[in-house]
Amino acid sequence: MGILTATAASIGSHSLDVLETDLISLRQQVRVAHQIRQATWDAAALLSGRDNADLLVRLKPQSWCVAECLDHLTQTTRAFLPAISEAIARAPKLRTNRRLRTGLIPSLFIRSLNPPYRIRFKVLPQLVPQTLSSEEAWSGFTVSQSELLATLSSAAGLAIDRVAVKSPVYARISYNIYGVFRMLAAHQNRHVWQIGQILKELDNRRASV
Repeated sequence: MGILTATAASIGSHSLDVLETDLISLRQQVRVAHQIRQATWDAAALLSGRDNADLLVRLKPQSWCVAECLDHLTQTTRAFLPAISEAIARAPKLRTNRRLRTGLIPSLFIRSLNPPYRIRFKVLPQLVPQTLSSEEAWSGFTVSQSELLATLSSAAGLAIDRVAVKSPVYARISYNIYGVFRMLAAHQNRHVWQIGQILKELDNRRASV
């Protein structure tokens, strides 16, 4: 397949690859890192062997194609990264071996994001996907995944549940940073699942012709 010039294997290794540690918070961050990598691996598996044109097909006029799902994930990650990085820079070190807290609002969002989902959210203008080629969409997604993993890695050993940021998309809402990482991972899972549904329906339509 033409677009897989950057495969899931190229999502680089970071310090959070450590699987065995006595630090509870680090184990939590390792799990989030795995979820982010898993989203990339799953997306790559879904797109493997696909014609580039498949990624640009909209099943309905107002629905998203696969490339637009990927671009939406890229834009969402990059909307959050500056605020996350700034908050990590002022996060205190963890003084005890404890669990990081997700927070109420992120927990509610995560629950609503899990596929198959019933709740649909209105996408804000700044996160509406752009018209891209399939190659641009895939490349942007994999680069943003690496950026997100690197940022998560930089938070190891820090009390990132003690620092909050205002949402870059919902200005009235604030979340702690650990909750944000978990939300982003759940959001990716939601849209990778959506990509699978799009491609399945596209295959069904072709089979019925």
